[in-house]
Amino acid sequence: MIFENYQLYRLAVALIGHMPVWLVNGLAIALVELNYLFNPRGRNGIWANLRHVLPPDTTHCERRRIARGTFRNFALSVADFFRIPQMNAANANQFIVEVSGWEHVRSILDAKVGALIVGPHMGSWELAGAYLALNGVPITATVLPHADPRIDQIYAEMRDQTGVKIVPVGGAMRGVYTALKQGQVVGIAADRDTSGQGLLVPFFDAVTRMPQGYAKLALRTGAWILPACSYRRPDNRLALEVRPPIVVDPARDTEESLVLRCLSIMEEFIRARPEQWSSFADLWDESVTSRA
Repeated sequence: MIFENYQLYRLAVALIGHMPVWLVNGLAIALVELNYLFNPRGRNGIWANLRHVLPPDTTHCERRRIARGTFRNFALSVADFFRIPQMNAANANQFIVEVSGWEHVRSILDAKVGALIVGPHMGSWELAGAYLALNGVPITATVLPHADPRIDQIYAEMRDQTGVKIVPVGGAMRGVYTALKQGQVVGIAADRDTSGQGLLVPFFDAVTRMPQGYAKLALRTGAWILPACSYRRPDNRLALEVRPPIVVDPARDTEESLVLRCLSIMEEFIRARPEQWSSFADLWDESVTSRA
C-alpha cells in the first residue's frame, strides 16, 4: 500500500484515538481512492484474484466495484488497527459487535489444548485478535515483517496492549510449536504462501501454492484447527465467525488433507464477501505455481 510509511503511522497513532470514527473512516476512504489509482501492482493483483473467485458471467462494472471495495475495506481495517489502544475487556464488544460460534472457542479453552485459528486476510483480523485476547484467549499471532522495522515496533506496541503475543513468520515454526505446547491459541492467515515452498493444491478454480506449516504443526502437537474469519457487516460494524474445530487424527489426516479442508472453508468465507478479501498479490501467477 503506497501510504504505508513510518511518519504516517506515527501521525495516525497520535490522531486517530482523538478523532470520531466517522471522520477517521471518511479520511481512510478518501486516501484509498488515491491508492487505487496510483497502486497498479495491488490493483492488478486484486483483479487477477477476482477472476478465480467471481462467477465467469460477472460484469466488468461489478468486478470494478468489488475491486475498489477491497481497497476500501483494507483501508478501514488499517484504521481499525489504530483504535486498539481504546480497547479493553469492558468495551471489547463495542469493537467486535457480533460473534458467531463462540462456543467453538470455548470448547478449545475447556479442552486445554493448543489451537491454530486459521483464516484468510479478511475484515479486521488485528481487531479480532485483540478481541480474543481481551476475552481471555491466550493468543499468539504470526506476522510478516514490514520493510521499515520501525513500523513493526508500532504494531508490537499495539498488540502488547491487549495481550497478543507475536511470532515473526521467518522464525515462526519453533515459536509457534512452543506456544502450542503451552496451550496457546495461534492465529495464522493461511491464504497466501510466502515461503515459495507451499503445497500445490486447488484453490477456487485453479492450482496454486498454499502454506502447510499449520497442518504440520497440528499433526506434530495434537493442536486443534479452528477456521475463522472477521468481516464488516452492512452497517460497517465488525463481526467474527468461528467454525467448528478440526480435531486432527494422525492416523487418518495428512498435511494435504488438512490444508484442503481449511481451504474449502476459506473459499466459503471469501465467496460470501469477496470485496473484503485483502489479497493484493496474484496468487495464481505462473512464477508462483511453477516453482520447483
